[in-house]
Amino acid sequence: MDNSLWIQIWKMKTAQIAGFSVLLIVLFALMVIKDRITRNRKLFNVIRYAMLLVVFVYAGLYLKAQPTTTNIVIIFNQLKSGKFSLGLYLLEPFIFLTFVFIFLTLLIWGRGVFCGWLCPYGVMLEILNKIKNTITKKGRFEPKWSVHNVLLYPKYIIFFIILIVSFFSFMLSEYLTEVEPFRTFVLKMHRQWYFNLYFILLVIVSVITYRAFCRYLCPLGAALALPSFVRVVPFVKLKRYQLCGTCKVCQKQCPYNAIRPDGKIRNSECLYCLECQLNYWDEKVCPALKKKKKDILNKPVVVVAFLVIFSLITHGVWAKTLEVGNQYKTIASALKAASPGDTVLVEGGVYRETLIIDKPVILKGKGYPKITAKNGNIITVSASDVVIQGFEFGYENTKGLSRTDSVIYVEKGSNRVTIKDNNMIDVMFGIWNIEGEDLLIESNNIKGIEELDREQRGNCINLTGTVRARVINNKLDYCRDGIYMEVCHDSEVMENLIKHSRYSIHTMWVDRGRFNRNRAFGNLVGFAIMYTKHSEIKGNLAAGNQTHGLLLLQAVRTDVKDNVLIGNTKGLFIYNSILNRISSNLIMNNQVGVHNWGGSEENTFVGNSIINNEIQVKFVSTRNQYWDGNYWSDYLGWDMTGDGVGDVPYESNTVVDHILWRYPILKVLYTSASLQMLWFMEKQFPILDVPKIIDRKPSMRAFHEDWRMLAKKFPYTPERYYGDIKKLPHLPGGVF
Repeated sequence: MDNSLWIQIWKMKTAQIAGFSVLLIVLFALMVIKDRITRNRKLFNVIRYAMLLVVFVYAGLYLKAQPTTTNIVIIFNQLKSGKFSLGLYLLEPFIFLTFVFIFLTLLIWGRGVFCGWLCPYGVMLEILNKIKNTITKKGRFEPKWSVHNVLLYPKYIIFFIILIVSFFSFMLSEYLTEVEPFRTFVLKMHRQWYFNLYFILLVIVSVITYRAFCRYLCPLGAALALPSFVRVVPFVKLKRYQLCGTCKVCQKQCPYNAIRPDGKIRNSECLYCLECQLNYWDEKVCPALKKKKKDILNKPVVVVAFLVIFSLITHGVWAKTLEVGNQYKTIASALKAASPGDTVLVEGGVYRETLIIDKPVILKGKGYPKITAKNGNIITVSASDVVIQGFEFGYENTKGLSRTDSVIYVEKGSNRVTIKDNNMIDVMFGIWNIEGEDLLIESNNIKGIEELDREQRGNCINLTGTVRARVINNKLDYCRDGIYMEVCHDSEVMENLIKHSRYSIHTMWVDRGRFNRNRAFGNLVGFAIMYTKHSEIKGNLAAGNQTHGLLLLQAVRTDVKDNVLIGNTKGLFIYNSILNRISSNLIMNNQVGVHNWGGSEENTFVGNSIINNEIQVKFVSTRNQYWDGNYWSDYLGWDMTGDGVGDVPYESNTVVDHILWRYPILKVLYTSASLQMLWFMEKQFPILDVPKIIDRKPSMRAFHEDWRMLAKKFPYTPERYYGDIKKLPHLPGGVF
C-alpha cells in the first residue's frame, strides 16, 4: 500500500476530518458525564436528539461515515492471511476514526454507544421512531418476551455466515452483506428498485417494531455485541438499585427489551438510550428514590447547556473597480492596490507579465487582452474566491517551456476559484490545481503545442485532490490528457469537446463523479475511467478515436448510459470492472464493439444497440455472462411471436467468432453456406464450449432509431491500432 495516497486523502479532507473528530470527542465526553446530564430529563432529551440529528445529517448524509460488516470481515481475512495493512483502512478516514471510537467505547460502555448514538442508519430509525411516537403511539407492535428472545439470534447467524463465506469467496460475502441497508442509505436510494424496496420495508418494520433491524437482523451489531458476552465487558456498568430486581418500571419502558425480568441489563442488546438512567435519578418515577426519606429536593437548576449561536458579523466594504490601461499601467500594480472583493478590469492590449493573485478579487478582461510570459506559470492563484475571465494567454517561445509550466496554477487551499471564458493557445499545461474545493472551469478554449508528441505535452486541465470541481463547456485540443483527474470526488465534467489528445478524459480514483454530454474526437483514447466508483457516465460521444471509445478499468457501481461510441478501434472496453449498469448505449462501426475482459462480471448490460462492429463482442471470462435485452445487428434469430424479442438467444464467442477474430478477412464470407453450416452444427453438436455472452431476450429492433443518421454524421473508420502500439501507462498489458 502506497502510504502517500492515504496521506494525500487525509490532507485533502483535513477540514472534514477535524469536524468529525470534534463530533467523536463531544460524544465521548457526553458518555463520560452521562450521570450528570441524565439527572435532567428535558436537558438530556435536547442534547440526545440534537446529537442524533448532527450524526444523521453530518456523519451520515454528508460524510457517509457508515461502517458495514465488510469492514470487520476484511480484518478477519487479513488476520487469516497474515498480511495486515493499516494503510488500507486509512484510505477511508471517517470509517477508520469510527472504528477507533468503536474500539474504545465498546470496551468501556458496550456496543450501545455506537449503535444508539453514532450509527447513521440506526440514528435515522431512532429519529423516525421519535417522530412517529410524537404523532401517535398507536400502531406499535412488540413481540412477546419468549419470541423476542428467539429473534435475538438471527443477527449472529447472519454475521457468522458472512464471515465464513468470506474465507472462500469475498465477493459472495459482499453480496450477502446486502442484508444491511447501509449502502442504500449512503447512496440516498440511488440504486435499483429492489434495493430501495428492501430499504423502505426495513424502515417501516423498524418503526412499527422499535428498531427491529438493529435488534434482530444487523450483522454489524452482532459483531459488536460479541465482546459483551465476556463478563468484564463493558468496564463501566449502568447504574442500578437493589430494588430493580422487583421493580418493573425500567423493564417496561425499555424500547429495546434489553432489561431482563430480574432487573439486570443485557449488555449485548442495550443500545444505550439511557432511559433507565433517567429513571434512576427521577424521584417521580423510581420507587427506590421514593423510599428515601429526604426533605431536600435534589433538583438541579435547569440550565440550557446545549447552546449553539452563530453570529455572522459582516461590515460592508464597497467593492471598487481598478482599470488597467487608464488608472494603472500594469496588471500587477492594480492587483497590488486592490482590496478583497475588488474588480481589476484590464483593457485590450498585450501585457508581458507573470502574476500572483493572493487576495479574493475579480480579474476581468475587456476585449480579450493578451497576457504573455517567457515561461513558468503566467498566473499563480494563492487565495480563495478568485475569478479570472476574458483573457488570451500565450508564451513568447514554446521551445523554452518546461514540462510543468502552467498558464493558471491554483495553489493548494485556494477554494471557489472561477476560470471562465479564456483562450490559451500553444501552452504546456492550461489549468493546474491541487487539493482545491469548488473550482469552476467553464467555457475556456485551451490548445496545447501541436508539434510536440502527445506524450511530451501537458494536460489541458490537470486536477489532483480537487473536490466538487465543475469542468463545463471547454474546448480542449492537442493535449496530453484533455482533462486529467486524480483523487477528485463529487465533480461534474460536462459538455466539453476534446480532440487530438492522448486521453480526452482520464480519471484515477475519482468517486461520485458525473461525466455527462462530453465529446471526444480523434484522440488516442476517448474516455478512460479508471479506479472509479459510484459515478455517472451519461450522454457522451466518442467517435474516431484511435483505440478505445470508452474504457472502464476497475470501475465499480457506475452508471454508464446513453453514450454513443462510433468508429473507434474498440467501442467499449471493460477490464476488471464489476457491479456497473451499462444501458441504452449505441456502440457502432468499431473494430471491436464490446471487449469484456479481466474478471469483469456481474455488470448489468441492457438496452444497448450493438451495430455493425467488425467484431460485435469479444469476451474473456471463466463463466457465461447474461446480458439480456440488447440489440445485436448480426443476430440471425427470428421472432415468430411478434413481440419484438428474438425466439433464440444471441451468443458470442462461438467457434465462428474465434475464426473471425483470428482471420478478419473471412468476414466477407459471414453469410456463406460454410460458415452458416459451422455455426448451425456448433449449436446442435457443440465442439468447443467456451464462456459466452448470452442474450436470452435479444431485441429485433435497434433501441436507437437515429443510428443511420448518426452513422452518416460521424463516418469514422477504425484506425486499426489493435496490436500496433506500445502499452499505455495505467493499462493492463496486451490491451491493443
